[in-house]
Amino acid sequence: MQRAVFVALLGLFGLTGCATGTRMAQYGPLTGDHMLVTLIVSEDPDVIARECAEVRAAARVLGCQTSAPVALPNGLRVRTMKVVRYTDSLLAPLAFEIDIHELCHTVAALQLLEDPCHKGNDGVAQAATEGHAMIAR
Repeated sequence: MQRAVFVALLGLFGLTGCATGTRMAQYGPLTGDHMLVTLIVSEDPDVIARECAEVRAAARVLGCQTSAPVALPNGLRVRTMKVVRYTDSLLAPLAFEIDIHELCHTVAALQLLEDPCHKGNDGVAQAATEGHAMIAR
């Protein structure tokens, strides 16, 4: 009887251990509802397949990058970027937030765009622990 309970518990732990996660964030508000950068990282291959559906490949796609043009009120045209990638293990929320924040700065700098990456957050990490504000520049 104890062995049957042990096997049942082992099976239950095995099933719950297979749960997958996804992190998604957007940074850099532009005109309208556009965001400069979107980052999606997932342990779920189905999420990657759905988000990268427009990418043509012979094998399973593990990541992609897409972009779209946006016209700003000052007449400048920029491209929004979406980066999607598979991972075998999700980053902690703070590490993920730092990644999207720094990616936002990179995309803005490469387009000679007035950096929108601190709009709405003042460069303070929202995932920081209480009492320990962390600034990303």
